Amino acid sequence: MRIMLFLIILISFIATEISAENVVPGPQSSKEGILDGMLFNGHVGPKGGAANDVDEVYFQNGQFHSKSCNKYGFGSAPYVVSQNGNSIIFKAVTHSTKHGQIVWEGKIIGEEMKATSIWTKKRWYWFDAHEEFWLEGRLKKE
Repeated sequence: MRIMLFLIILISFIATEISAENVVPGPQSSKEGILDGMLFNGHVGPKGGAANDVDEVYFQNGQFHSKSCNKYGFGSAPYVVSQNGNSIIFKAVTHSTKHGQIVWEGKIIGEEMKATSIWTKKRWYWFDAHEEFWLEGRLKKE
């Protein structure tokens, strides 16, 4: 019985380590910092649903941060940008040791930001988490 329990724990550990290899790494770019100093206040909701929360998203020191994700242990992450006409497109991947990762993609046109986020977490004991959200915000002026 002890050997069986040991094997189950060992297999679970190995499965966790293998799935960690599939985590999308944080982006790197030579254009880091182009959005630095921008702070957006907005509403968040599940994909296809109504707003159910507010968020404050900011860019600082080449890092993207979502304030509403602090309570889940998600910190700041490097962001990458590209420009398409008058819009700036950004991407970032934030991580939490307990809650997985969130892939953020957004577009900023003038003072408006529209973004999506996909939260994923690999679980050995239950279904993997995969939830999609939208965020719409406006540049906060100081």
